[in-house]
Amino acid sequence: MRIILIIISLLIALPQVFAKTTESNNKRFNYGVTLSANAPFVHERKTFINDAEVSKPSNETKMAGSISLFGRVNLKNHYLQLEAGTSVIRDVVTMDIKEFGYSSNLNIDSKNFALTLDIPLIYGYNFIKRDKYELSLFVGPKLRYTYLNKEDINNPQNITFNLNEDINPITACVIIGMGTKISRVLIDFRYEFGITEHNKPGTFSLYENSVLISEGTFYAKRSINLLSFSLGVIL
Repeated sequence: MRIILIIISLLIALPQVFAKTTESNNKRFNYGVTLSANAPFVHERKTFINDAEVSKPSNETKMAGSISLFGRVNLKNHYLQLEAGTSVIRDVVTMDIKEFGYSSNLNIDSKNFALTLDIPLIYGYNFIKRDKYELSLFVGPKLRYTYLNKEDINNPQNITFNLNEDINPITACVIIGMGTKISRVLIDFRYEFGITEHNKPGTFSLYENSVLISEGTFYAKRSINLLSFSLGVIL
């Protein structure tokens, strides 16, 4: 929360710092490129093993990034912005394999890596708009297409845990955020709420010393929320 307040304070203070050193850009249509740092927050809704609800696994956020192109139509204090880009999403899921039939508590980490194609459509309103500075709030839908998904399970020496999960390749999000434009420089801070499920039902198998202990179905109802900070430039 402290970081969020600091970023918002900086956005509000920026016109005082840059007002004398930037030039205005009042074109009806702009296009450009943005680079972002992001952090996923996996929302575990419910988890089922062999159709029985169990405790949710824990998740650890890992920083990653994205790059995107955008086109913006400016209409007085309003604007519409269409983006197309690609993102890297990383996180670590920790599961207790006792839930899967092991004799005692033992945590196993699953490192997840995904590449996505992102297409947001954003509506923004500039509640401050001067010749050399704009400050806006924005909201809009986003489609996320996952074209690469890798899962690396860290098995102990005598344990082999296999988890086969399918993902929904296309998921939907809602974006809310705050942004500023100083001459040709764009800065924004946004949060994406995943509104559709990321995973499909899958299967698992658990071996100890190459002996099968248990197997069955696994279904984690989860969505991916994403916090990001972006820096862009109008070309």
